[in-house]
Amino acid sequence: MARAATDLLKRSDLLNGLTDEQLARVAELAEPARFDEGAVIVEEDHKSKRCYLITGGRVDIEIRPPFDGRQPQRIAQLKAGDVFGELSLVDGFLHSASARAAEPVETMAFDNGRLEALLTADPTIGYRVMRNIANILATRMRTTNMKLRNALSDALYY
Repeated sequence: MARAATDLLKRSDLLNGLTDEQLARVAELAEPARFDEGAVIVEEDHKSKRCYLITGGRVDIEIRPPFDGRQPQRIAQLKAGDVFGELSLVDGFLHSASARAAEPVETMAFDNGRLEALLTADPTIGYRVMRNIANILATRMRTTNMKLRNALSDALYY
């Protein structure tokens, strides 16, 4: 794996706290995947067997409005070093949002089955990665709660 990709893995929130040896074990599972601008990488209400670490470009996270015919709404934008599709690794349910390439995007894709096998085989890696996913999700939930609070405040008081 190229040095720049290894450095990005080291700095990613997903793999924070892993040793170089542990990072190398995770990196062995990574498959490069590229997407053109506008490509839907992960689709809302569909299952996926992969999660992604962005190595270049930006990805829009979108949700469909509850009424047919309206355009998807961007709720977040992710950049290099960010992860998406991680919920499928945690619970295996349908995706709660879509991920669309906002520009040409390069990722490291991880097959959930292979990654889960590593996390189970090496509990130290497993604990750290799942703890990191919990931290990522907690941060996103706090951000979403704050946005919802602000939207409700605007709707109720203006």
